[in-house]
Amino acid sequence: MKSRNSIRTTCLLLAGLIVGACASTRPVMEWREEGFSGQLSHILVIAATEQVTRRHAIEDDYVEALKAVPVTAVPSYTLMDSDLALSRETVEAAIEGEGFDAVLVTRLLGVEEVEEYQPPVHYGHYRSYHRYYQRSLNYSSPGYYRKYKVLTLESNLYDTATRDLVWSMQSETIDASAPKDVVEAQITLTIDRLTQGGLIAP
Repeated sequence: MKSRNSIRTTCLLLAGLIVGACASTRPVMEWREEGFSGQLSHILVIAATEQVTRRHAIEDDYVEALKAVPVTAVPSYTLMDSDLALSRETVEAAIEGEGFDAVLVTRLLGVEEVEEYQPPVHYGHYRSYHRYYQRSLNYSSPGYYRKYKVLTLESNLYDTATRDLVWSMQSETIDASAPKDVVEAQITLTIDRLTQGGLIAP
C-alpha cells in the first residue's frame, strides 16, 4: 500500500511540474530600426495604463531595474499629470529640457482566456522480472481541464532626437495568475533584450 501511495504521489508531482513548466514569459515579436546604432542612457519610462496606482508601481519597478544596469531612468508620473491623456504632445511637453535621449513605453495589448485539457499521467510497475509472468500494476492521476490567462504586452523604445521608434517587442505571459510577476518578467525581459542589443549602455 505504501508503494502504491508513493507511486501515485510521484505521478502527481510530475504532472504538477509539467503544468508549471507552461508558466513563462517569452518574446513573440521583436523589431529594431536597422539604421539606429546609438546607446541610450537617460530614459523616460511610461506605463500606458489608466490605473494610476498600477502606473506608478510599474514605472518605479522599471526605474529600479534600469538603475541596476546602470541606466538613468525617470518615471513619467513625476513629470506628467496622471489626468492627461497619453499623446505625442503630452510626452514632448514632459521631456522638453530634461535631457532624455529615449522614451520607453510599455502597455497591455490583450488578455486571452484559455482552457486546456491535461491528460492522465500513467505509471506502470511490474511485480515480476520473469517475462512469462509479468503482471503490471497501473496507476494514474486523472485528466482534468485547466483554465489560465495569456497576457500580451508590448514595449516600445523611442529616440527623442528623431521622435522615431527604434525598437519594439511583444511578449506573451502564459499562466498569468499574478499581475506583479507578469510585470517583473516583462521588465526583466525588456532590459535583457535592450542590453543584449546594445541599445542601452551598461
